[in-house]
Amino acid sequence: MMSFTELFGALSGIVYVLLEIRQNKYMWIVGGVSALIYVVIFAGSSLFASAGLQAWYVGASIYGWIAWKRESVVRGSDVPVVIQPRKKDLILSAVVALMGTCLLWYLLENYSSDPIPSFDALIASSSMLATYWVARKYIFHWLLWIVTNAFAMVIYAYMGLYATAFLYFVYGVAAVAGYYSWRKFPRVL
Repeated sequence: MMSFTELFGALSGIVYVLLEIRQNKYMWIVGGVSALIYVVIFAGSSLFASAGLQAWYVGASIYGWIAWKRESVVRGSDVPVVIQPRKKDLILSAVVALMGTCLLWYLLENYSSDPIPSFDALIASSSMLATYWVARKYIFHWLLWIVTNAFAMVIYAYMGLYATAFLYFVYGVAAVAGYYSWRKFPRVL
């Protein structure tokens, strides 16, 4: 049965993604609140990588707030969207995410009661990568979110977290909308 906490977490997550599509810096604050709620929800469901991911999101929200604030001060306006980040940055961050997936999978498989360690690890690592890319304003983060959210939606529904599964469905739809929306903002190559 869905709890009030899960429903509130899902609703705050929807507000977060709507603010993200609009590149509103307050997305980082709403995202941090939503993440705190989901630490509790996922820990209670023994999805330890997902709970850890949410704790990481709290820190990422602070980093994103500072990064976007600093860039807007330096540039004197909103931070432009990066259409073509350096290949070196993309490759390095993807390799780190792959290594993170393998490490998390190993740890969850051998040292936890996580019911789906492989998918929990994959969702956590790819979500961390996508969050790093959004903080850097790489437009590619939306494409990674589409894939990650599809996996998450299925896994969370399987675990009986139906409001959360619905949230990740909304995130997937929002990722498609966000990708097209961000293409209209000022860009740098």
